[in-house]
Amino acid sequence: MALLPIKIPAGFFRNATQYQAKNRWYKGNLVRFSEGRLRPIGGWQRLADTQIIQKGAVYELKIETAGSGYSNGTLAFTGGGGASFTGAYTVSTVGGVAGVITGVSITNSGSGFTSIPTVTISGSTSGITAVITAKVFNAVDPIRGLHSWRLGAGARYLLVGSVQSLRLWDGSQSAGTNAPLYDITPTDASVPSGTIAFKDQKDFLISGLGYGAMEYGGDRNLDGTGGTASGGDTYGTARYAPIDPDIQDADAWRDNYVPTWQFDSFGDDAIGVQSGQGSIWYVDVSALSFNNSAQTATPAVLLSSLANSTGVPEDNVGVLVTPERHIMIIGAGGNKRKIAWGHQESLTDFTPSVTNTAGDLEIQTRGRIVGGFKSRYGILLFFTDSVWKTNYLGTPYIYGVERLSEGGGCLGMKSVAGSADFVAWMSRGRFWSFTGGYITELACDVGDYVFSDINTDLEGLVSGGHNAEFGEITWFYPKEGDEYCTRYVTYSYREKHWTTGELERSAWESSDSLGFPVAGGVDGYLYRHELDPDTQSTPILRESNVTAPADVEALSGIESRVMAKGVDSAIHPNVASEEHLCFAETGAIEIGGGNKLMSVKSIITDTDAGDKGLRMKVTVADTPDDSTPIVEGAYDLTADGYTDTRFTGRQALLRVESPFDQEWRFGEVRFDATQAGKR
Repeated sequence: MALLPIKIPAGFFRNATQYQAKNRWYKGNLVRFSEGRLRPIGGWQRLADTQIIQKGAVYELKIETAGSGYSNGTLAFTGGGGASFTGAYTVSTVGGVAGVITGVSITNSGSGFTSIPTVTISGSTSGITAVITAKVFNAVDPIRGLHSWRLGAGARYLLVGSVQSLRLWDGSQSAGTNAPLYDITPTDASVPSGTIAFKDQKDFLISGLGYGAMEYGGDRNLDGTGGTASGGDTYGTARYAPIDPDIQDADAWRDNYVPTWQFDSFGDDAIGVQSGQGSIWYVDVSALSFNNSAQTATPAVLLSSLANSTGVPEDNVGVLVTPERHIMIIGAGGNKRKIAWGHQESLTDFTPSVTNTAGDLEIQTRGRIVGGFKSRYGILLFFTDSVWKTNYLGTPYIYGVERLSEGGGCLGMKSVAGSADFVAWMSRGRFWSFTGGYITELACDVGDYVFSDINTDLEGLVSGGHNAEFGEITWFYPKEGDEYCTRYVTYSYREKHWTTGELERSAWESSDSLGFPVAGGVDGYLYRHELDPDTQSTPILRESNVTAPADVEALSGIESRVMAKGVDSAIHPNVASEEHLCFAETGAIEIGGGNKLMSVKSIITDTDAGDKGLRMKVTVADTPDDSTPIVEGAYDLTADGYTDTRFTGRQALLRVESPFDQEWRFGEVRFDATQAGKR
């Protein structure tokens, strides 16, 4: 027996064709490399039964039939399950016809609508009856930020920020089998005038700008809500970039930013800013009162509403607490180059004076500030054109800044992730890292794959997360054409390699405080990740009530992915035909320079898997562009390590795959192979 060792280093290599990725792992899904072995990522289960849904407010009115014979009046509603909606309409004479409804507006958007209400129009008419329709927010509310912390007494808390709400998971509470998510969204009355209430927040909305950076406007009244040829007249209506006479650059859409939350802890309490609304919100844990049946708790309040509060700015981008216990505000007061900080140890004093340590700095750069990230080397400040770092100077200046890079800004603040020692982020076309001293570009073996098919039109969708257990940074991102994250790319800074895959997650919180990482699903649920596999001496097979998901979308929303070891084919007779969503596939495996054929009789593997828990396919071809490759297998990888095969070819692609819920390890591979000539 002539055994040919196949040495395949850890990590994927996707900066080439699959043939060029010779003797490398090329692609896969839901796998990682740890200690030199290939294995699946950990399981998950829903953290709470609560799905985060939009608040059910009316966000758009459309004139379907303009009617005639009306006078200016009001709008109300029937049906839809909501409350409090009111509106108004205006009329004009059009083509000699009087009382034509030409403008509509929302006075109070209401809330709680679960279906489309019927809009009723006040006033009688002797002419044509008008018809006005409404659109309401009743879809999944995208999760845009997570923050966990432990109280001094040990209790665990998790803040969950979405576009339209703020919620709290309290690990000490219980309702049924899971602790619920309590709604602590600030009340409409507490939202400062001039800013947008949370129930009216729309994805891609920017504080002060609306839906993107282009003008508001009816754009020649194409949507029936008014406007002029130059646009700019109707707040909140959609843009029509291809035909807006003021917008000639098709890339104008690239100045859209989704609203994101940035949180931090101040002792036992927490503070946060949603970038689309801009205020600093305060959660006083000691004052929380929980309503289990309604799944609500005491709403967050404005930091500026606390007693003796002074100088707290509005229209901010983010907030954090420095190691010196100053609350630092990013993009303070609407100035997108400014940071400000309060008096040390104070929640309320932000007015600089000779008797406190409050202050601010306007940073001289051309870009717009995106956010800040804490490291043990200082606060990293990310702009669209550069990265800066704060330095603590003490009195009288308190903080100074230094530029770390020209360029290398991040794709939204949520694309920055890491630990106190290692910080990494995604920019346009590159990955970067900072470990103290200076910023370096991360050499990426999968960069071509990632950046050739990524949607960066809506900045802020990319979400990075740190997995301390495995020393990994994972970025969830949308591929081109997607409006939510559908793929991921992972960098192991501990072992220096990359993997890619598909999983629908929009936010990630590390395990530092909770003891396990939590991810926000694009379906509005929270998921506890990296569940340990069963460690009993007798492996536990897949349970009888488990149904295999058909694709990655179904897998992403599965309530519980419990990792088993083996599948009983008597209980699950279709296991061989189900989609094996967990896999890794190599580039070309060749003998020598690939000029000779190889004949393989068996494959000897080094694995640890249960029955039907791992299998291999081999794609055999004579050339990289062979139009008729032969797929051999699938071969169940048996416990004795011998897999009988019979194939001959110039190159082979190995694919190791498993059902979605199997725990296994895959080590080295050897071929029982002989040379079979040159043709």
